[in-house]
Amino acid sequence: MTPSSLLNLLFAPIEVDRAGDLGSYLRRWASGAPVDGSAFAFLVHAARPAGDRVRASAAGHQAAIRRLFPDTPDGAIAAFCVSEEQGPRPSAIRTSLTADADGVLLNGSKRWGSLAPLADLLYVAASIGEKNGRNQLRMVAVPASSPGLTLDRGPYLAYADHLPLADLHMADVRVPAKAVSSRDAYDAFIKPFRLIEDVYGTAATQIGLLRLGRDSLWPDAVLEDLTALILQAFTISQTPMAEPEDVIVMAAYFRASEAFWDRLTPLWAQASAAVKAGWSPEKGTLRLAAKARETRRLKAWAALGVSP
Repeated sequence: MTPSSLLNLLFAPIEVDRAGDLGSYLRRWASGAPVDGSAFAFLVHAARPAGDRVRASAAGHQAAIRRLFPDTPDGAIAAFCVSEEQGPRPSAIRTSLTADADGVLLNGSKRWGSLAPLADLLYVAASIGEKNGRNQLRMVAVPASSPGLTLDRGPYLAYADHLPLADLHMADVRVPAKAVSSRDAYDAFIKPFRLIEDVYGTAATQIGLLRLGRDSLWPDAVLEDLTALILQAFTISQTPMAEPEDVIVMAAYFRASEAFWDRLTPLWAQASAAVKAGWSPEKGTLRLAAKARETRRLKAWAALGVSP
């Protein structure tokens, strides 16, 4: 995808898609992403028709997963499952992965599995043991239909306006050895996921808002600045999204994105009740991870030998 092809896709005519539930929406728009099959192309394809913030956020979540797992099947809904009872820290991962004659076995539990209730495929972090005092983690691709895998949505029934959540419980879940990534799960997947999801999730909301703004005849200057923010997110997506320089550019993008919400206040006042309900006109979700982003920003400058 090039900037020109991105702009062409952003401004191509499209109708808002409110049909069916979230799972139906994702399966429709997780198939056949145009241009080059990149994660950002998927993001634009799946977020443009979103009729509400949850559908846009789900598109961003799925694009972030595809950035890290490009072999995710076309049309599939995927979940990224790391957190356990004591959180997502590598030392807290107790789900175990053991080899046997027919492949590998997974045993353990996960919490806060975003989109897990809808998923066809779950990427699960598991431990293969310790080495030199460090928990050795691998990501395992687990089909949602696997015997021994059960999901519990009970703890999250109050989260009606969020992505569907579930806890996972795995009892001797058998998967083939080829389903296990050979790379260190923390360095290759867990650590970068939060950065990638923050950018893709924010951009997904902006992509949905661009369509909404055009349909609602928002002022040209608002639509122009919104387009520029999406282009900035695209530029970030062309970097490793992990180096100190990348984090600094991300900090500027998030700061500009948060400020943009303030400019929408008078437009929300004029919006219909349905639009307000669907997009929850607030400060977005940017402030949920603001503390973690600030910590990363300071560490990035320190790594470059500069104190901001």
